[in-house]
Amino acid sequence: MKKKHASLLLAAAMAASVISGCGNSANNSAAETEKTETIAAAATSAAEETTAAEAAEDTEKNETDEVVIATPRDAVQGSGDAYYCWEGAYVWEALTANNGGVIDPWLAKSWEHNDDCTEWTFNLRDDAYFTDGVQFDADVCLKNIERWGHGITSTYTTLSIEKSLPNLDKMEKVDDFTVKFTFTQPITTLEYVLSDYGSPMYSPNCFDEETGVISDYAIGTGPYKIVDHVESEYVTLERNDNYYGENGKVKTFKIRCIPDAETRVSALKSGEVMGLADNGAITMDAAKNLCDTDSSFEMDSTPSHMTEYIMFNDKNEYLADKRMREAFNLATDRDSICSVIYGGLLQPAYSFLSTQSTFHLDIQGTYDMEQAKALAKEVLGDKTVDMTMIIRSSTASDYNCKAVAEYLKQVYAELGVNINIEIVDSSLYKERQQEGTYDMTLTVFGINNADPTSTFKQYFASEGNSNKTLNYNYYNEKIDELVAKAPTIADVEERSKIYDEIQQELFDDSACVPICYQINVNIHNKAITHYAGKTFGVGLPTISWVK
Repeated sequence: MKKKHASLLLAAAMAASVISGCGNSANNSAAETEKTETIAAAATSAAEETTAAEAAEDTEKNETDEVVIATPRDAVQGSGDAYYCWEGAYVWEALTANNGGVIDPWLAKSWEHNDDCTEWTFNLRDDAYFTDGVQFDADVCLKNIERWGHGITSTYTTLSIEKSLPNLDKMEKVDDFTVKFTFTQPITTLEYVLSDYGSPMYSPNCFDEETGVISDYAIGTGPYKIVDHVESEYVTLERNDNYYGENGKVKTFKIRCIPDAETRVSALKSGEVMGLADNGAITMDAAKNLCDTDSSFEMDSTPSHMTEYIMFNDKNEYLADKRMREAFNLATDRDSICSVIYGGLLQPAYSFLSTQSTFHLDIQGTYDMEQAKALAKEVLGDKTVDMTMIIRSSTASDYNCKAVAEYLKQVYAELGVNINIEIVDSSLYKERQQEGTYDMTLTVFGINNADPTSTFKQYFASEGNSNKTLNYNYYNEKIDELVAKAPTIADVEERSKIYDEIQQELFDDSACVPICYQINVNIHNKAITHYAGKTFGVGLPTISWVK
């Protein structure tokens, strides 16, 4: 049986090699067209191998020369977005930073709380200035928090007072550089909740106090500032020479938005861009192949907060049965998927929280096709049923999710389930989720701050917003009780045990099927150096031209 499935994986991996450098595809005819184009491109690749190196060597570069990087999405979402731009632009900063699970000071230099964790005091930096000259202080900090209460939406994650400061009773200015928060219930991990996307800070001059909307360019305290932006094309970032920390090495970056994967790779090969960054900017096999065939390029891979999952719509009568969900879980050969489709670069996932979470529980599951078949037969009998799996088109192309889906389709057929794979654009994907016109999704996502409480509540509590609006329709009384209990536990170690219980229960109940923990794959021309992957993007301030 394992040998048979290995052949299916090899077929899926071959399919992945076709799509790894190509754009989105939702049907077989489009896939064949892309395959033909890829083969044609391969015929001229030998001539292209030296192009990037030659482009980089034309002139000697220094810090005033612009570095161009390409990403799959626009680094700036604009005025309608709560964050305006992603953290990886290094424009805005937060109170605390999550560095690989360790919470470090950022705009808050220290913090303390009372014994029952209902009062928290944050001591702010006194040397941070926004790029419009406004000093960051307690007044500005509180104005930003008031902005979070305006219900501004975002494509990145939710920004709200309830999420970042749950059960807030009052907030107050103690002095010019000290703020105090008082809560009606204990919160033991506030520094985790406020990390990164949990507490973005902007100059009051760039947002409307009544609506919270950023009217023009976002103005932050970071090492770079926005000086030009053309929607869905590029953003130009210029170094903030008055930054309180170490200055960036390069004066100007241009981050180009190139949604099509094949076009991104071509731009890198030709020397139009010096690097690719962001989640799914290039598949691992495409990056590895490019580095193996052209010495001009170097790949950097770092652990990511992103995980690949199958999420179920439990309105489906069969998926509402734990035994059917468990059958899918047991039939998913994560070791082989990671080894064959992902080239051994990813780790199998069994826990909902990624390995980059401080509260990750290391769960080791099993692959057991025979037990999976037995459970499926208990639910389905001798019937064969149809189920629809939807995948966002960008996820299918930017990760190897299409290959994974094709493999799982063949494996799950042995359970008596005929999977219909539908690859749809982002707007239709969201619409299908909200309508509930799907049975399962294959997706990749991560949490954007270090505390998992709101994420557990959002996705798995019976009244969770995403659980309801995205039609996961998951119900587990024990999960509801644990999610409600976690915020009331003052002791961090005891609260961590609650998180362990939640993760174990989600696994035991097969609430979803985690497949693999993703990594950040960043590739760059060797004409630049210190191109290091971070949790969000690459570390722009450290990048420099090779002298």
